[in-house]
Amino acid sequence: MRRGVTGVIAVLGVVAAVASAGNASAAHRAPGAVLFDESFTAATADSRLIGYGAACLTGARRGGPVQEAANHPLGGCHPDPAGPVPPAGAAPHGYLQLTDAHDEETGAVLFDSPVPAANGVEVTFEQWQYGSTTRTPADGISFFLTDGARRLTTPGAFGGSLGYAQKLPDGRAGGQFVPGVDGGYLGIGLDVLGDYFGDGERRGNGCTRRAPAGTRFPAPSPGPNIVTARGPGDGVDGYCFLAATTSNTTSTGPWPSTLPGRLDGKLREIPAGVPPARAEALLEPVKRVVRLAVPPGPEPMATVDIDFRNGDGFQRVLRFRAPRSLPNTVKFGFAASTGPFTDVHLIRKVTLRSLR
Repeated sequence: MRRGVTGVIAVLGVVAAVASAGNASAAHRAPGAVLFDESFTAATADSRLIGYGAACLTGARRGGPVQEAANHPLGGCHPDPAGPVPPAGAAPHGYLQLTDAHDEETGAVLFDSPVPAANGVEVTFEQWQYGSTTRTPADGISFFLTDGARRLTTPGAFGGSLGYAQKLPDGRAGGQFVPGVDGGYLGIGLDVLGDYFGDGERRGNGCTRRAPAGTRFPAPSPGPNIVTARGPGDGVDGYCFLAATTSNTTSTGPWPSTLPGRLDGKLREIPAGVPPARAEALLEPVKRVVRLAVPPGPEPMATVDIDFRNGDGFQRVLRFRAPRSLPNTVKFGFAASTGPFTDVHLIRKVTLRSLR
């Protein structure tokens, strides 16, 4: 599955500010109250979470077939997995599995309960992208914040839009737009394939400033292994490019990633019948820990730090100015997809806090 307000200006001049782990740690403020905390290691999860598509809990026993493009309570994963997925029934060693390595699979988890954002928000989570059964891994994982006054019951378009932004499939003139997430505020794409970085398929429709890769939908994808931030949007308008981890902000490629490591890992096999604790140990080297902070105030300076598990701790990979202040309350979600290319996409240990 390939992958997408007027007046919202993308701030290209404040792209990635890569710092040492020590500098990132020094700049990080002690967070405040815990607003949400879910490990996803058990057979059940917070009942306020809405599952969508292939999203499931590996801590639970296997369930029924994937409910394509449908909401459902989070439960066991489908009985016909592809790729090196964690074992089922694995609590307390479970994961939130957004997709396995089947092609053309989509999954999301949505938290449709408002949490206060007046004091800023910080989210930390573990993510895994690994186990591709194709020559190229894809697509990626998104984390997004939405206006807490709006419903959050459906993700945005998948493929290159990673469940946050809108898209016009294949960019076909006269085609039918797939809308982005309702009341979108900020979407962070942990983009292994690289289409979320570009405005192909009419991502960023209506924006006055476009992504460096422009509006073409090229092959290969323009921004592999890049973290990209997209701003507010609603329906088929907005979700404008804000910043990305690349050293090139011009319209002429290539656009090399400035990340000090890979978002995806190289684990290709989890043996059948392996005990859950052993599977957890095999997955540990391909884990990445992500931290997003959005402070209070007008046009807040947001940051993304990633621990690539290479001994350097959290490293600042992106610093950018959001185009507007946080809403009074926010909701949030995760999404992932595969297409002609595949990966297994997992999430664990999600904590959302206020910044003060």
